[in-house]
Amino acid sequence: MSLPKVNPESIGLDPLRLAVADSVVAAGVEKGAYPAAVLLVARHGKIGHLKAFGTLPGGAPVQTDTIFDLASLTKPHVATGLLTLLEDGKLVIGNSVSDFFPESAKTPVGDLTLRQLLTHSSGLPAWTALYNVKGDRNAKVAAILGQKLANPAGTHYTYSDLGYILVGEIVSTVSGMPLDQYLHARLFAPLEMHDTGYLPPAAERDRIAPTSNEQSRPGETMRGVVHDGNCHSMGGVTGHAGLFGTASDLAILSSALIGNGTIKGHRVVGMPTTELVANSQIGAEVGGHTFGWFAPPNGMLPRGDIFDDTTFGHTGFTGTMIVNNRSTQTTTILLTNRVMNPSENGEISRVRRRTLNAVASAIVK
Repeated sequence: MSLPKVNPESIGLDPLRLAVADSVVAAGVEKGAYPAAVLLVARHGKIGHLKAFGTLPGGAPVQTDTIFDLASLTKPHVATGLLTLLEDGKLVIGNSVSDFFPESAKTPVGDLTLRQLLTHSSGLPAWTALYNVKGDRNAKVAAILGQKLANPAGTHYTYSDLGYILVGEIVSTVSGMPLDQYLHARLFAPLEMHDTGYLPPAAERDRIAPTSNEQSRPGETMRGVVHDGNCHSMGGVTGHAGLFGTASDLAILSSALIGNGTIKGHRVVGMPTTELVANSQIGAEVGGHTFGWFAPPNGMLPRGDIFDDTTFGHTGFTGTMIVNNRSTQTTTILLTNRVMNPSENGEISRVRRRTLNAVASAIVK
């Protein structure tokens, strides 16, 4: 179900301004911020701009269908999976962790709600080195369930990988399927997102942009193996990281979520549910986060200086980004492998902001 590729003018985009965005991304390659990148701009469910930059190992040029380690772009996809279970009547947002993990009853983590996990308002710490926890996946989940809260639940915004690992485990528990299999069956296969998923097959290795400089595996370069150390220690399938995919695939789901929940005749979620995806579900005094995405006033939302408050999006540690703007029905996707450069020094943040400003300036009708 790849989105149709059309002339940019036909969807109200000025190609000269899109060329400015290209120059910003290309400059990032030239400066060494990342060796590989793909930029996509879509509007109204159609791709008006798609371009690749840089090289892969061996000097092969990056292609527009190059696969990237999406890192934390996993989180909004897992949240969408949970919302499908919500619509199916299998859980409610007020459910607590102990409803799914009875062993956590009467603990601080057991009292946390799905709303708090999804919006990073749970009070859980941002991160801990689960790859140092001895034992299997269950032992690592138990280590999260035994955490002390950094803040009282619901009072502070702390972006937490740990919270989304629990979200992924809950999706698996409620669906009765491993997380990767449920997301494939419910989202990726129906939407024909053929290049999106966990644990990419070895046959696709040459299409995958490499990553490196992961503190749990110093000196290693990964290609088709997840970069995130905690995810890797849990078999490569978690709620916070592990997905691989292409820009064109990601544009399919985002185009549905900034519209009415349906794309090319396939229903992802209902229209009322898209409001939960697009609008912050916590008070502004706490932060800005929807069920899956950064939203105003969250400073982690890389919307640039022009897109308005109908913008929601997410980033990934490896150098990935999706930014959606509802008022203009625009999706901007920038995928890079900036972790190949250990001294990237924040250049990716500057590239994101400048790229988004150029894309916003390209919208002429």
